[in-house]
Amino acid sequence: MLVVDDRGIPLELDGVPQRMVSLVPSLTETLVDLGAEDRIVGVTKFCTRPGHLRKKRKRIGGTKGINIAEVMDLKPDLVLANLEENEAQDVMALEIAGIPCWVCDVRSVERAFSLLHDLGALTGNPEGGLRLAGEIRLDWEQGRTRFRPVASRVAYAVWRNPWMWAGSDAYIQDVLRWWGWNPWPSVPRYPEMDMESLLAAAVEEVLLPTEPFPFKEAHRSECAGLKSRLVDGEMFSWYGSRMQYVPRYMEGLFVQDPE
Repeated sequence: MLVVDDRGIPLELDGVPQRMVSLVPSLTETLVDLGAEDRIVGVTKFCTRPGHLRKKRKRIGGTKGINIAEVMDLKPDLVLANLEENEAQDVMALEIAGIPCWVCDVRSVERAFSLLHDLGALTGNPEGGLRLAGEIRLDWEQGRTRFRPVASRVAYAVWRNPWMWAGSDAYIQDVLRWWGWNPWPSVPRYPEMDMESLLAAAVEEVLLPTEPFPFKEAHRSECAGLKSRLVDGEMFSWYGSRMQYVPRYMEGLFVQDPE
């Protein structure tokens, strides 16, 4: 079974993987939804969906700071990772030890759709992957024709002290664009910029997500008088099967006035 990951690295697998370790919470949930739960042997402490899985599978650390020895002890025939969420040196250490690693790099909604095809194939359920991708794409395409956000130019915070923002090449910004927002800033990655920069750029609204920094109601007072709202970070940053819940969430979000 030959697969190629988003690094362009081909992997020759001996059939459908039977012992998988997932280093990415959104991939863990997707594997379960594709019927591969019984083949997951290890997860991170942040793999919270489905809720019961962390109690039944070996936890091998966080998405960063993976316990390499514990992963190796599990003898996986495939480790699933993400180029951004996981440390390159951790993946390299596993590969040097002879453990195949499939690394994705999801920076657009379109890649998120095609990722579902890839995961279906990896789990031996290509029909399920295609079906899930088709259903989610249809819901997303229909959803963005039915409702639009009130504010257009938005900034999506990913951290505080220092303030950091989802940049132009982040998956988060492509999700924002899909649903009709005009996201700021226009620079890549996750730049550090203070609130004065948002004011100078005429940002209309600040989105404060539940992750990776757990923003709370009290943090809204730090937004320099700009309109702001708390949002579910999973709806903007989790690719995979969690995407099926996004259209309904957005519909509810758009009927609320930001304050």
